Amino acid sequence: MPIRRNRSKLMSPTTLTLLASQTLNCSLPTIHNSLMVSYNSNNLTLPTEATTPITLQLKTIASGSTFNLTYIQVIGLAKTNYDIFAKHKNDICRKFEHVLIQLFNSLKRSLSLIENLTQILHHFDYSPEVHANGYRTLILSHGHACLRTLEILKQVKAKHIARLHRRIHSLKLLQELKSWTKTLKVMEHMLSLAVGLVDCSDKHSLFTDFSQIPSNIELDYYKMVAYDSKHLFGRTCGFQFNRSMEILLTIILASFAAYYDTYNRSKTAAAASLATSSKYILFPEQRARKCAEILRNCDYLFCQSFWNLLEHDSIKKGSRYIAPNVTVSKYFQIGPEPIEINSIIVPPPTGPSSMQSKQLVNIKLLSHEIREGMDKLSLQRADLEGSPKIVLPMSDQLLMHVHGGGFIATSSATHEVYLKPWALGLEIPIVSVDYSLAPEYPFPRAIEECFYAYAWILQNASKLGWTGKTILFAGDSAGGNLITVVTIKAIEAGLRKPDAIVCFYTPFLLRYSMSPSRLMAMMDPLLNTNFLWRCVAAYAGIQCDGESHNDELSSTRVSTDNRFDEMQASNSKRLSPNQQVLDNKNKPPSKESSTIDLHHDRLTQIVGPRQLCILRKLSESKLLDHPHMSPLCVSDEILRQFPTTYLIPCARDPFIDDNIEFARRLRSLNVPHQMTIVDELPHGYLDFGIVARDVGENNARVIHMLQNIVRKSHSNDIADLTSALTITS
Repeated sequence: MPIRRNRSKLMSPTTLTLLASQTLNCSLPTIHNSLMVSYNSNNLTLPTEATTPITLQLKTIASGSTFNLTYIQVIGLAKTNYDIFAKHKNDICRKFEHVLIQLFNSLKRSLSLIENLTQILHHFDYSPEVHANGYRTLILSHGHACLRTLEILKQVKAKHIARLHRRIHSLKLLQELKSWTKTLKVMEHMLSLAVGLVDCSDKHSLFTDFSQIPSNIELDYYKMVAYDSKHLFGRTCGFQFNRSMEILLTIILASFAAYYDTYNRSKTAAAASLATSSKYILFPEQRARKCAEILRNCDYLFCQSFWNLLEHDSIKKGSRYIAPNVTVSKYFQIGPEPIEINSIIVPPPTGPSSMQSKQLVNIKLLSHEIREGMDKLSLQRADLEGSPKIVLPMSDQLLMHVHGGGFIATSSATHEVYLKPWALGLEIPIVSVDYSLAPEYPFPRAIEECFYAYAWILQNASKLGWTGKTILFAGDSAGGNLITVVTIKAIEAGLRKPDAIVCFYTPFLLRYSMSPSRLMAMMDPLLNTNFLWRCVAAYAGIQCDGESHNDELSSTRVSTDNRFDEMQASNSKRLSPNQQVLDNKNKPPSKESSTIDLHHDRLTQIVGPRQLCILRKLSESKLLDHPHMSPLCVSDEILRQFPTTYLIPCARDPFIDDNIEFARRLRSLNVPHQMTIVDELPHGYLDFGIVARDVGENNARVIHMLQNIVRKSHSNDIADLTSALTITS
């Protein structure tokens, strides 16, 4: 559907300014009337079957996406309530009066910043027809926070002033209003940083290297990361997502805080502490302070330990009763012999020691029914979750899946909540790779294991019930990064490349860079900025004082450094010459040593010595520039050979900019691709389908979309797909 703007329902900037001035007797900045493409959480436009190029498909832009009326109502009610409370002298009214002044002033400043941003949004869109980028997401999130604040202001006005005098009736509303005002002030700071990013960007890339960011903006950013998150994990936690997700995110954060209280005890005691997390649910301010403290001070081992609770036996047993059963669920190991395909040798993964078992790769086969050839895997009764009804012929399609988890946590077992429905819905074999996790096995171990698994699948197709005709890749988050890198390695090695890849909310750039969507990580309960830094550091083999684990790990990191030196010579050839922002050649000269020392001292005071050590090593690491770490840095020569690529990012995810930039590069090279942007759902939503109805409905639509992809691959229609984008949730 072509883009249409319903101008009859949109207020012009002049009308908005006039109405606001009449309502408040003050002048407001002009608000432009197209801020963000709207999304419909109930309708998913799927790719249509066609043998001709697919045109761009978008929803009609709705008037509500501009939040013009919301801003007028919020500021109007703020002034109305202020006038009422100003007439009274009691303590409660004074507190309301003070908060309303803060709200009023913050909104005025924010609207001015939004005005500045709306003038440049089009520079960073996927295309002139498709409006999506991190700047738009920031503005959209600010508008949603204003909507929630409006609800509180309406409740305040609805209460009779005599009742508000009574503490029991007023304190809750006062606390709610305080929380939303603080959240809007944080959003104001984020908008201000976004304006600063625009000033130091080249108007063509959403990413800016930290070396190109002025020191004052950098310091402001770190201050926000260190101190402002406590205002975002309390009563307003997850406001940017669908409301059905707020309860789930609150429970996750409460469990996060409770687990930390007993982290140094036994694992059983720590897991049991989750049952006592109710205090962090009932007292949101206490939860917010605790979570902010944890994220500021903990190391990645704690984050890894928390998310690996999903691997606990009791949770695994419980998930078996929730996820549907498939006929075949076999977990086995492959290797360690080298694999030869068409004179191409794929070596086994290099282990950190001489232990043979460390060079094996763990994979899991899921299939809705037994297929011919699977008997070669010696299926046992334990490998069958249901009674086989029939032995089906070999499938023409197979899906290779790589799970997410920040490169440091989870496994194929924890992702079965959506993998098993995929196996049942797609009716093709699925092979999920259980790669070794960082920090024990840093880069490039996970890539080596996934690439080795891919070669093994190609060589042993019949054992998997597959004819060898069509193979598809799918991965979420870190898994999406890994399947993209495996595709790059296959092209570089001359090995058969997959017929299509499907990447869910994938980070394509791990370089130490800034983008507007990365700012959203400060308010993301699941993908917080501190967590991102630690995951990347662990994956890159970066360690600071007090974080060593064992000699084996240390030797692994030395090996990683040496192997990177060998890869670095070819890296310069891979980098695209026209990628100005992604090329380190354009970094400005170093600052004077005295300025650097002062800057270092200030950063130490803000983030602490351990965090500063991580940030410094991330900024100095050349490894993060390598295409096998950051696929966005791959050369045009390699990217031009990519198979059909499906990108499915989340609109309010810190990685939306990664996907926009990657899609823009695919489009510029005429690589068949489709991008489906899911709104109102958080990073990792595929795993939440069993606990949130809206997510479950969306996951059902994902299966429908995957069915279309499989159907296209079967009829050889994938090559006919051209650049297409669908906005949905």
